[in-house]
Amino acid sequence: MARFLALPFLLVTLAAASPTPNVEVVTGDLSQLPALQSRNYNHLNSKVVVRIWELAHTRICTIPGYSLGALDFRMSFAAQYNRDGSIARVVLPKLDCPEAEGILGGALVEMIQGGDYRPKARSEKGWYQGKLTFGFQGGRGS
Repeated sequence: MARFLALPFLLVTLAAASPTPNVEVVTGDLSQLPALQSRNYNHLNSKVVVRIWELAHTRICTIPGYSLGALDFRMSFAAQYNRDGSIARVVLPKLDCPEAEGILGGALVEMIQGGDYRPKARSEKGWYQGKLTFGFQGGRGS
């Protein structure tokens, strides 16, 4: 009896475990792809925003949109969806900061999987472009 119960459990577990999307960094123009609609930022972790600000503020990295203790971050990215609607790949522009690229790539995967972005129209090859924007103002002594 235990064997018969284990098989359905195993199949459900395998079905729920989807492959981890690839995150890549490229140079190029992503603007010609169909748009992703930003629905909300419910899955953008505040630790991501703070760490990107810290990287810029401490001058570990040059982050676009950072000036005088404030961060006004704006970045285009591309995402490729599988036919089943799951995310296959996220492509970011090169920031020349591997830590920031990794943090932002991981955040975008979480946001897309969480439903923060959705395709506006159908793309034959599953590619779409989106924009990630956020701001952060450092505290005193920034």
